[in-house]
Amino acid sequence: MNRLAFLALTLALAGATSADAQTDAYIKLNDKAGKHPRVLSISFPGDADNLDMYNSIYGHGAVIENPWVAYRIYMDNRQSLDLYVKQTPQIELDVTGFYTTPEQLSDGYGCDVLWAGKSIAAGSFRGWRDRKLFTIDDVSERSQTVISPDSVVVTDKGWRFNGHDIDMTQTYTVEGESEILSVTVKLNGYKPDDLFCTGIQKLEIDNSGFIDSEGYAASFGQNMPDKNMPEIVETVALGIVVNPENIVKSYEDDLNYVFVVRPDRDGLISYKVIASGSRANGFDPTPANWFNKVRADFHKFHRH
Repeated sequence: MNRLAFLALTLALAGATSADAQTDAYIKLNDKAGKHPRVLSISFPGDADNLDMYNSIYGHGAVIENPWVAYRIYMDNRQSLDLYVKQTPQIELDVTGFYTTPEQLSDGYGCDVLWAGKSIAAGSFRGWRDRKLFTIDDVSERSQTVISPDSVVVTDKGWRFNGHDIDMTQTYTVEGESEILSVTVKLNGYKPDDLFCTGIQKLEIDNSGFIDSEGYAASFGQNMPDKNMPEIVETVALGIVVNPENIVKSYEDDLNYVFVVRPDRDGLISYKVIASGSRANGFDPTPANWFNKVRADFHKFHRH
């Protein structure tokens, strides 16, 4: 049974149609009553404390999911992308909230699989200068907004970078039929010499991977997503496909496979994140097959 057939069967058994359960996106408040109400948008002044912002939202940031994976975008200066992989193709983050219990795991729910640490995680966006990655530290205002069930927008106004202000809008969109997350970054006020970067992390245990200067990279390995539960080790597969028009150069460091990028003539940077893991139904546990998939996706997205 292929993926789409399995998804249709799962949704039919749940009494849903594929049209009304393909994607979901939300921001939930971390309230004292533990109700975690949904809000459509949240904004903070530039001098807000990073930890206060991070802890004010249930799950620490906006969540966006399709039947295969989910991402959360941290509400702080890192704005890192964290990954959740599903055992059963379904919409479920409203139930688990990235904090899956052992009972829910036994019932077939997915879980957080990635330990990002100080890495670029799964396609996070950064500033770049002198072979260093810069988080989005000095801003006048930052916000997250759910604009549809499949899209979240992250806005940073007055990002002070290289001595001048940049207004940045990042749009994250999931597709209902695959693991793909599409990212578009719009920049206003940048200078010709400004450089930025994205990429994927190297997994902390038995990582294998590569980066190709044409515009794609992949990694495969294991990590412990929760350091308080060292008995849980997840196999994770990450990939990224970057618009070749944006690429300045590529390189790797101890933690990451990195693409240095600049906006195209329209002021846009665009890329796609592809991710999976051993918890996914039908996951192929070989690095070579994952690498071939990422290569194939690159050529599919950027046919000449």
